[in-house]
Amino acid sequence: MVEKYIKIMVAGFFLLVINLTSYAAAPPPTPGGGGDPACWPPPCIPIDTGIWLLIIAGITFGVIRSLESFKTNKVG
Repeated sequence: MVEKYIKIMVAGFFLLVINLTSYAAAPPPTPGGGGDPACWPPPCIPIDTGIWLLIIAGITFGVIRSLESFKTNKVG
């Protein structure tokens, strides 16, 4: 039963990563050059993607540990 949840979580993780990487491409440069930088003020540091991946990894780890704990402490 735990294997089923692990497979679902791994598939969900890969779907999320594929979705996040599809937005990673920079827009094409404007014709004629010049223009404003991509973000202001520099430096442009995209920290939100990494934070979401860490949160998802933490939730996945917690769910797996909880399922293992319930399995070993099952009274019956």
